Amino acid sequence: MIIFFLMNKWLLGLILILSCTEPLPNGNRKPTVVFTIKPSVITDVDSARFQWQGTDFDGRIVGYFYGLDDTTPSIWTESTGVTLYNLSWGSHVFCLQAVDDSGARSIVALAPFRIEFPGAIPSLGNDTTLEIVTWNIQNFPKNGDSTLMLLRTIIPRMDLDLYCIQEIEDTIAFLNLLAGLPNYQGFYSRDNYGSFYQKTAVIYKSGMIDVSDVHQIFWGNDSFPRPPLVMTVTASSNGATFDFRLIVLHLKAGSSVSDQARRAGACRLLKTYIDSQLARGGEQDFVVAGDWNDELDKPEPQNVFLPFLADTINYRFLTQPLAGNEFYGSLVTSGVLFDHILVTSDVLTEYTGGRTTTLRLDDELVDYLRLISDHRPVVATFPVFK
Repeated sequence: MIIFFLMNKWLLGLILILSCTEPLPNGNRKPTVVFTIKPSVITDVDSARFQWQGTDFDGRIVGYFYGLDDTTPSIWTESTGVTLYNLSWGSHVFCLQAVDDSGARSIVALAPFRIEFPGAIPSLGNDTTLEIVTWNIQNFPKNGDSTLMLLRTIIPRMDLDLYCIQEIEDTIAFLNLLAGLPNYQGFYSRDNYGSFYQKTAVIYKSGMIDVSDVHQIFWGNDSFPRPPLVMTVTASSNGATFDFRLIVLHLKAGSSVSDQARRAGACRLLKTYIDSQLARGGEQDFVVAGDWNDELDKPEPQNVFLPFLADTINYRFLTQPLAGNEFYGSLVTSGVLFDHILVTSDVLTEYTGGRTTTLRLDDELVDYLRLISDHRPVVATFPVFK
């Protein structure tokens, strides 16, 4: 009985193989190919090994065509295995065809796999600098658990100190993100305007940064659809300390005249607020980071930033040198710079020798736009802990 069962199972398998290798017009049967080794998820390296076996029922296999993320494989090999190197983060498909001595090709065999190699993400922080990042992580989490997992790798790998975040849509997911970042703490804003909202938030290194006096300003003001988040930050490392007031904001989006007027009104009100704080003689170091939803280099009649740009004695946008250069654009799909970091003049002492740039993570992570955001992070580096 057992032998009969095994024979029937073997015959069924043979019938299935033959049914997939129907004769071509010249009477030749297509070859077949199956993977003997294929990875599904690779987490520690940026390479992948594939091995296979080809069969030709009425001739012989002369070689194989293979390719990556291409349903028409074009790279020739006579080997039955290959190792791919320098693979980018994300999902890929390895494609393979066997070729027989009559030139017939098999059906394309597909091997989907993922690379989750942290080495694909640059490590940017160090203990001699304070890095402040503004990052709109679009409708977080944009793609559920996949977004959470990727951010839990990106944030520690970049090793930056203080993240000013916009568009937290799911606060439970944000808490789950923090739970997977053991060296970081964070919190989100208190504003809530219905079932759909986009909170601001901060994520910061717990052993290096202390945050106090957290509150929000301009509640109920039409110029600020999201009341800016304000706090005092104390950053310490290598025996040095940098204290400053941090404002995290997310201004009104949109290109209409009304949207532009609301952003212009927000800038006027924000400058009046900071001016009044400076005039009181207290903390003179202010950093304002966020998604301002507008360009610094627009002509004057349309430039919402004029209150700050005109006061060069007291204010400077650290992002201004990047304006107009598409390579440094913070919007992935358009090359426009909407995400800015503004400082008061007293901060420039701590910024001496510093640098501000846009992090083109989408160049390193193939799924960045799908999983994380349509915004790139923008980071300012302050060399204050030498």
